Amino acid sequence: MIYDQTKRIASYKGISKNLDLAIDYLLKNDIAKLPDGKQPVVGEDTVIAQVSRYDTKNLSDARFEAHKKYIDIQILLAGREGCYYLPLEGLVEDGPFIPERDIGFYKGENKINTPLEAGMFAMFFPHDAHKPSCDLDGKKSKNHKVILKVLV
Repeated sequence: MIYDQTKRIASYKGISKNLDLAIDYLLKNDIAKLPDGKQPVVGEDTVIAQVSRYDTKNLSDARFEAHKKYIDIQILLAGREGCYYLPLEGLVEDGPFIPERDIGFYKGENKINTPLEAGMFAMFFPHDAHKPSCDLDGKKSKNHKVILKVLV
């Protein structure tokens, strides 16, 4: 898991070829102009942008999730949210993995909160479980987020 300011995202180049492509895309494009929904931005499935506007949810309504095929780069453009993180190892599965959506859900304690606000990002690898889109400090927020799904 990587948690940092978006202005420093270029410093994470070199981890993988596809992650470099995603970072280059972020550096050369205004992601705030992307339309809501899901669209490929590099190749057909190398980097996919998932853009959404939503209200945060109660922590008790959220579940940890993890992916096998994709790295998530979660970038909040507006609003604020709690985004919890735990290593996947040791968590309890909360239902079967859904391959067509590349998502599995898990149960675990809410130990590490990586609060996201505009100008911040969190990057989650397949061994990282995350619980995004939660109220921060018990307060609701109207958010605008871009998630870049980067093929491992």
